[in-house]
Amino acid sequence: MAAGRPGVEALLAVARAEFAQRLPAKMAEVEKLLSDAAWDEARRAAHKLRGSAATYGFPALSTAAAAIEDELLAAGGPPQAAVVARVMDLVRGARADAERAAAEGR
Repeated sequence: MAAGRPGVEALLAVARAEFAQRLPAKMAEVEKLLSDAAWDEARRAAHKLRGSAATYGFPALSTAAAAIEDELLAAGGPPQAAVVARVMDLVRGARADAERAAAEGR
């Protein structure tokens, strides 16, 4: 059984690296949806990113996406300016995390 594990681990490493390369685009999508005031779509994109980032081993990005999703859910509709400001701060931090992960290739 141990002989097969390196192959699985190598495949997982490749999948994680490929996901890391797509992270900046995923954050750009969330940011674009927010700038377009597409609140529900932005929340759904953050929700997807929350789960996939956790699955691929990017806990900080998953936590940031969860916070974005939670802020938009709590708003219960078009968010007020203070909520939008908090969400955009979260997006900036998450974008930096995504860019760092992509640059490191992991």
